[in-house]
Amino acid sequence: MAEPFVLSDFAYAHRGLWTPDGPVENSLEACLAAARAGLGIEFDVRPSSDGIAMVFHDEVLDRMTAETGLFEARTAAELEAITLIDGCPIISFATLLEAWPATTPLLCEIKIDGATDPSAFGRTVGAQLAEYAGPAAAMSFSPTAVKNLPPGLMRGQVIAACHKLGVETFNKHLGKITLDHADYFACHTSDAAQARQHATAQGMPVIAWTVRDIETCQRLKPIVDAQMFEGFDPIFVKPD
Repeated sequence: MAEPFVLSDFAYAHRGLWTPDGPVENSLEACLAAARAGLGIEFDVRPSSDGIAMVFHDEVLDRMTAETGLFEARTAAELEAITLIDGCPIISFATLLEAWPATTPLLCEIKIDGATDPSAFGRTVGAQLAEYAGPAAAMSFSPTAVKNLPPGLMRGQVIAACHKLGVETFNKHLGKITLDHADYFACHTSDAAQARQHATAQGMPVIAWTVRDIETCQRLKPIVDAQMFEGFDPIFVKPD
């Protein structure tokens, strides 16, 4: 089983340590660059048409590859033959787990959209992490996916931004995040103060996404336990 870890001990490179002129988001190269820098990573997995967990964020291929159309319409073999915009291949979750040095944590976000069955895909990802020996956690916007992770696996509930959900719905969703459901939760940077109050009341840590500048990073340091960041020097976001 993947090992639990203390969320606040690390900073987390959002989709790996990618750069505009270097390895792109969710590529193996970007992920391993984060490990070499002593960072944990947040990355995304979604299923191929034959049910294999693949590392990719978007529902469609268009933004990150020269291909078009739904990601979930392609088999794993077809997806692995497609290169990202920097020439790196799309990789499977298994490939990342095999290559990851297990010196820093993995935060695996389970993407649920389109025809993806949240229960089945939560179990798929959970089964792979159950066989992994390093520090890792799974998380999702889908409570159903989180619920279907195996017992003993560290898990997080991601909550959509208040400005998208609306205050009433946001408060309703936030109120359902408890220690009997998740070990931590992840909020948008704009919701950090309210999330901190709930996290303190529940006795659980909170991580903010996505921190894109040093000013926001410094502002959030006293509020959240950890940050997912991109686009600036990791030295500013690493724990003191």
